[in-house]
Amino acid sequence: MIQFDATFFWQILNFLILLFILAKFAYKPLMKVLDERRARVANDLETAEKTRVEAEALKEQYSKQLAEARTEATAIIDKANKAGQKVHDDYVAQAQAEKDQMMAAAKQNIANEKDQAMTDVRAQVIALATEIAGKVVDQKLNSAADQELVAKTADSVLNK
Repeated sequence: MIQFDATFFWQILNFLILLFILAKFAYKPLMKVLDERRARVANDLETAEKTRVEAEALKEQYSKQLAEARTEATAIIDKANKAGQKVHDDYVAQAQAEKDQMMAAAKQNIANEKDQAMTDVRAQVIALATEIAGKVVDQKLNSAADQELVAKTADSVLNK
């Protein structure tokens, strides 16, 4: 059994004083520290949630900017391809025009040389025909009228 003597009384009194001291100097500050920590943790959680929301918003914004940049890059590439194709087409057209011009010049040159050759052949035919006719009639045809007659005859033979 429990004996209720003076020691027991002083032990209860010491325990109550200890409780009062602990309540006054340890429990309240400890509770204050715990409340501050609870508030700080809640504040940190709230800040973390705000940061997460902001990060998601930034991620979405960056995704939009990336999509816009890709679209713009595609447009720039398409524009460059079109410009390159236009330059290619211009060079091809220029080369075709130069080829046509060179062909026309070559044809004209051939025609001029043909005319010159025909003129040379005509002169040689006239000279030969005059010489042959002179030998046939045993005289040389030197007069201008004779030369003209032979030229007309040679022209009629060449044009046939």
